[in-house]
Parts: sequence; structure tokens; C-alpha cells
Amino acid sequence: MGLNADDPAAMSHYAPEGQPTRPDEAEEPSASESDGAASAETAPLLSVAVVSEDQLTHEGATAALAVFPHIRVLPRGNEQDADILLAFADDVSDQVLKHVEQISARHQDARAVLVTDSITEPRLIRAISLGVASVVLRRTATFSEIADAAIAASIGHSDVPPHILGPLIRHMRRLERHGASVGAGLSPRDMTVLSLLSDGLDTAQIASRLSYSERTIKSIVHTIINTLGVSNRTHAVAYMIRAGFL
Repeated sequence: MGLNADDPAAMSHYAPEGQPTRPDEAEEPSASESDGAASAETAPLLSVAVVSEDQLTHEGATAALAVFPHIRVLPRGNEQDADILLAFADDVSDQVLKHVEQISARHQDARAVLVTDSITEPRLIRAISLGVASVVLRRTATFSEIADAAIAASIGHSDVPPHILGPLIRHMRRLERHGASVGAGLSPRDMTVLSLLSDGLDTAQIASRLSYSERTIKSIVHTIINTLGVSNRTHAVAYMIRAGFL
């Protein structure tokens, strides 16, 4: 006797294991599964700009990050469109921070992640003031961890390795002790100029380093001198060093 295809009881013996015997028995996806699928399909791309003084590092990082589905690596020249700036450097230089500053000036919502093994305390303070959200140790980090740091920074999270966090905490304590009497009224840009003055740079060199005119630098220095109530730029630098800001 042949099988009756209209008999569900009979056909159930021949349905593949674990599969429904009739279309109306198919299970609907759970709400969490539906939400997860929708999230994966609609998650916005995070625009990332890679900055490195080394061409090989730039090309390698660009290629490695391009495989992550929710990251779009911007070509060189489009850094102003980035949500996140990834700056790769063995040792963070003034040039690297200049890139961060220039992009921050053009895109105020952009945040930066430094991928490095070494940064001096003054440059760390300057980096934080420019919008650097996290520091990732270059020698131990994988590109997956770097991608995670970029995504975390884009939603407001920050992470700094303990050995780098220490100087930052010391600086914040100095600010707490001296901020009311000394630091009040000085902007991050003022502090950047003061830091470069303390490194021995003259007006023309500072203007070139920060991509400002010499006239602008002279105006900033004049503002610093008046704010601190000192007589000249040398006195301003000495004053801030004694106060623990430089």
C-alpha cells in the first residue's frame, strides 16, 4: 500500500529529523534572533583614518583593518571625514599630534586612538586635550583589539594602559592643587604653545609646527603673559614649570 501524502501522521515518519512536517509547524524566529539579524544588517560603518609616519605601517594597517565588516578605512587625504583617527607610532612625536590636532579642528566630533609603546607625559597631556580617547600598546595588540578600541572610542569609551595612566593621574593631581591659582584661563592651545616654548622653539618654529601664522603665535604668547601676570615668555615658562604644569 502506498503512502497517502495527505495524511500528516503517515508523512511524519519520513520527515527529516528535527524538521517540521508541515509549513504551518515551522517555528518563528525568536525576538532576540530577529533583533540580532537586523542589528548586523543595519550597523553603521565606522569611518577610520590611519595615520603613520611609516608608509609600510600605514599600508599594512589599512589592509588589516579593511577586513572588519563595520569599519571603513578612508583613503589618504580624506582624514577630515573620519569618525576615528588611528595613529600608529613607536614613539608619539609632535608630528603625530599635529595630525590629530588638524583633524580635530576640522571635525570636532572625531576621536583618536593612539597605537604606540611610548609617549612622554607632556605629549600625553596634549593628546588627551586634543581628543585622544584611548592608548593601545603597539607591541602586544592585535588588529582585532585595535578595531575594538576604535569602535569603543566611537561610543565614548576610553582605555589607557596602567603604565601610561600613572603620569596622567599625577598631572590631574597637579591640576587639582594648582589649577585655581595658576592654570585658570589657559586654553589647551595656550598650553601647547607653552610646551613648545619650554622645548626651546622660537615663534617661527612654533608657527610652522602648529600650522599657524607667526602673528597668531605672538598673540597667543601675549595672552599667556597677561593671564599669568608675568613679564615675558621666559618668565611664563619658568612659572609654569615651577607650578608643575610643564
